[in-house]
Amino acid sequence: MQIFLTILAGAGTFVLGQIIMKLLIDPVQAFKSTIADISNLLILHANIYASPKPRGDEAQGAMSKEMRMLSSKLQSTMHLIPSYKITAFIFGLPTIENVVVASKKLIFIHNGHDGALREQGILNCYAAQKVRIALGIFISEADYLDPDNEKEFLRAKRD
Repeated sequence: MQIFLTILAGAGTFVLGQIIMKLLIDPVQAFKSTIADISNLLILHANIYASPKPRGDEAQGAMSKEMRMLSSKLQSTMHLIPSYKITAFIFGLPTIENVVVASKKLIFIHNGHDGALREQGILNCYAAQKVRIALGIFISEADYLDPDNEKEFLRAKRD
């Protein structure tokens, strides 16, 4: 009887561990993987979104689609995590508000891919910085853009 109870306790522990893995750990890992993908994309395509070209440029179009796709993926993976506010606190994830900010700024870069505004490239760089800040992605001091200067670029008029 003692052996049976030991086996039953071991099997129960295994099943409980698997439930926790599938319901909590895997969604958190997918969310962090999405943040890593965003970090990678912001570095990889900085040369494209910082100097937007008119519509029709293939590299610009591909980058733009990736930004929109990752914005969507960021939101959807967040919603997979149960009790997000509590889980975010435990695992050190961004707040819901910061996820929404990051998602909106990725869409901003997507929508600002054609350089319609005179200073669109600089505005895209500010948006990328806000994504990094919101998601807790490291920015070196040398790469940090002064938020006070952004107001000047927001006054840009259409060409």
